[in-house]
Amino acid sequence: METDILIIGAGLTGLNAAREIHEAAPALRVLVIDAGGGASSEIMGFSAPVNPPDSAEILRSDTLASGGGYSDTALVRILADRAEPEMRRLETMGIRFDRTPDGHYSMVNAVGTSFPRVVHSGTTTGKQAIALLKTDVLKTRIVRLALGTQGIAGVWTEHGEFIRARAVILAGGGFAGLWKFSTWSKNLRGAPAVLALEAGAELRDLQFVQFEPTVTVYPANLAGFPVITTVLHEGAELLNRHGKSLLKPDEKVPRKRELAERILREIRAGNGWEHGGIRYDFSKVDEAAFAAKYPEYHAKFKRISPAFNKLWFEVKPGAHTTLGGIRIAPDCSTCIPGLFAAGEAAGGLHGRDRLGGNAGLEVFVFGRLAGESAARYAASHGLCAPQNSFAHQPEPEEFFRQTADLLDRRFDPLSTPTDFEAGFAEAQNLPECAHKKLVCALFRMALENSLPAKR
Repeated sequence: METDILIIGAGLTGLNAAREIHEAAPALRVLVIDAGGGASSEIMGFSAPVNPPDSAEILRSDTLASGGGYSDTALVRILADRAEPEMRRLETMGIRFDRTPDGHYSMVNAVGTSFPRVVHSGTTTGKQAIALLKTDVLKTRIVRLALGTQGIAGVWTEHGEFIRARAVILAGGGFAGLWKFSTWSKNLRGAPAVLALEAGAELRDLQFVQFEPTVTVYPANLAGFPVITTVLHEGAELLNRHGKSLLKPDEKVPRKRELAERILREIRAGNGWEHGGIRYDFSKVDEAAFAAKYPEYHAKFKRISPAFNKLWFEVKPGAHTTLGGIRIAPDCSTCIPGLFAAGEAAGGLHGRDRLGGNAGLEVFVFGRLAGESAARYAASHGLCAPQNSFAHQPEPEEFFRQTADLLDRRFDPLSTPTDFEAGFAEAQNLPECAHKKLVCALFRMALENSLPAKR
């Protein structure tokens, strides 16, 4: 089998890349591989600085501040500059973003931002975009990248089939599914990073993992469900077992990293509730306003507590977004000619902490950019034969079980250099498989960089 451009990942990053290629270079053949996962459908909205006095420059400044000095400034500028054009493009495709009665965009106030700037269409922006960008996909698992004398040659599937391609885009998400307590599917175990690492590409910033601060531990049937933090701006409270709020009355809601750390410290101080979390209390949230802004969440939560003023969850931080990944240039290229990466598979954009709303924006901006760059590369490079053959060895589930236990014990928002050192030692004793290199690299980078953020 052969194609011109092969995209690994059928979420919004991959779908945006495919759409860009079809529009910019319709003669090129594109094959999209469904790698599983499914994070894109959960995107509620994304950053769009379109309500004055907000601006692209303020979005850039907020993003850099959240990144703590570790973000690639060129990637941040691309994200901020393309935010409004991406929103306008989606409007022309048919997505109707919520507006206020006076005609302004109805913005969600994400934590850590200077202004409310998350545009949304109800809470289903991601689902709507997937429907608009839907394309044919091949369901299989890619287990190795094939290299030729000049760069990428194609991929090997789990069934031993070789697919030849001029260019490959890695768009299959991050690796937060490696943790036992995570918001994401176990399909999101870092396959793109492992493929890149095995092929000789560089990884960066693996130590920066964003833990969603308010992930449900009770009710049990919602375990692992992330309860939106934006409601902290709208009357919701985080309460310890003594009924004391974790936030001061006039305190600005902190960025997610700080909030996760605060919740975890409170739990470890013995102030958690009976299921091991902090109570996320909705009793002071205006139900009518909540229902208008978050209709799908309102319907879901009413099934839990018909009396909305008695609604609460027990929550604690859970692994959510991996901010590091494959090192890319501003055009999404890697150090391997013909190999591109975008979305959560790539590193360098978010730095130490991701700004609320930017993950949703990233899939549109860099998905399209990766498609644009891959199309340009494929138009000027031919197909080549692979230098390497490959016999796939399935990775043992015991490895993933041991890894999940290790990460839950040794890698969380309060982990210390001692934890990372012990974790690195334990990782080296994990069963041998391709993913072992990723887990070892994660702990090694965390240990090497376990110092305060750059100033």
